[in-house]
Amino acid sequence: MNNKLYQAIKMSISGKLMTYIVQFVFLAIYARIFTPQEFGIIASVQVFVLFFQLLSEVGIGPAIINEEEFKSEQRDGIFTVTLIIGVFLFVLFYIFSFVLNVFFHGVDYQDIAVYVCIGIFFNSLNILPTTSLNKDTKFIELSIINILTEVVAFIVVYSLYKFNYGVLALAARTSVQGGVRFILTWYKSKDTELGRAYFGSQIYHIKKILSFSLYQFGFNFINYFSRNLDNILIAKFFGMVPLGVYDKAYQLMRYPLMLTTSALSPAIQPVLKKYRHNIDLIVKEHNTLTRRLTIISILISFFINLNSESIVLFLFGHQWLGVILIIEVFCFMIPIQAVLSSSGPFFQVINKPKLLFISGCFSAFFNVGAILFGVYLGGIYYISVSLVFSFFVNFFLSYYILFKFGFKRNAMGFYISILKSIQAITLPLILYYLIHVFYLENIQLSPFYDICLNIFIALLCLVPSYRKLKYEFFHV
Repeated sequence: MNNKLYQAIKMSISGKLMTYIVQFVFLAIYARIFTPQEFGIIASVQVFVLFFQLLSEVGIGPAIINEEEFKSEQRDGIFTVTLIIGVFLFVLFYIFSFVLNVFFHGVDYQDIAVYVCIGIFFNSLNILPTTSLNKDTKFIELSIINILTEVVAFIVVYSLYKFNYGVLALAARTSVQGGVRFILTWYKSKDTELGRAYFGSQIYHIKKILSFSLYQFGFNFINYFSRNLDNILIAKFFGMVPLGVYDKAYQLMRYPLMLTTSALSPAIQPVLKKYRHNIDLIVKEHNTLTRRLTIISILISFFINLNSESIVLFLFGHQWLGVILIIEVFCFMIPIQAVLSSSGPFFQVINKPKLLFISGCFSAFFNVGAILFGVYLGGIYYISVSLVFSFFVNFFLSYYILFKFGFKRNAMGFYISILKSIQAITLPLILYYLIHVFYLENIQLSPFYDICLNIFIALLCLVPSYRKLKYEFFHV
């Protein structure tokens, strides 16, 4: 089983890495041709796009993966449900765009909404095909699809930019991504266990997965507001430029998380659900994964924190210098979120979506409180700092719920494994910090060469702790 899990994880991470390299390249280009103001306008819409996409998914994907047997008529009936939801949300979002005009002032969202509505519609249709590929752990195929999607979207966006479409060119990215991704995933889903979905009349089959999916949806719904309220309030009270800066900083922080946690999460549920009755085995796998996540995420966050200026200048250019301070704060959140986000799939593995929902409610309470406190203090820096403290609280609370009521085991072994992981990388971190402060900071290089030099030195600093790190990674 262990080999199956890590083989799935290996494929998932490999696929995600390919995708994120492509996304990083295009992100750097977008940052140079569009202004913080334009990014802020799209970010103010995107936060609601995510909400409507959440409404379209309704927790269907994880619920289907949770099922041991799923017939073609059930699949086709639910595929029709996703079509109905997609059409409904298409119309609803366009109407909602008039509300955005009033809420944010000074921006006409109707033209943007047309592109966005298309993306929402295809995102809804894409739920079944994507679930088919995830259920069969076809992560490489999904990544190739995502890469092709990004390439096509970039070609369209850049072409529209050249024809002076301005912010509408950036808005078109959502609709192109949605349409291309659906066509490719639907085509590739033919060779999966679930098979290629077609429209069916037996939509009542949605009831079969409703109990699981509603708790999953409830968690996603609560999680959405706790993670996106900051964008809404920043746009409302501070304007589009601060939102553009804040959103770009959050994007940069999110990429390491997506490479670690987002790559692991799709692999965990399909593989481990077969062993859900062996809780000791599940706990063992959980602690092993989080131990490795801790090491990787702390190393990444420490490196980004010390090299934030070079990274921002290299990726985005001088017009985004305001991102640096926020990135330095968000770096403290990367290890917490990396480990914390991996808890969700384990709630799903042990078939406890209700506990996941309860955990999400507590997390939302503290995150929303932190965001409101940051807004009250009057700036995006204070929001960032408040969120870091909030995630620290959520980390301990979520794992208390998972171990106490989910695993029904003592969490002490988990916390000890985390501390051992931190101890294993303490020496490399101290060495790299001293070399960086007393030597590397005094060398004047271009951002690209500065990053390359720092990566080389950082890797050398790992050598003295090689044995410890090897033990932490490969000792199960």
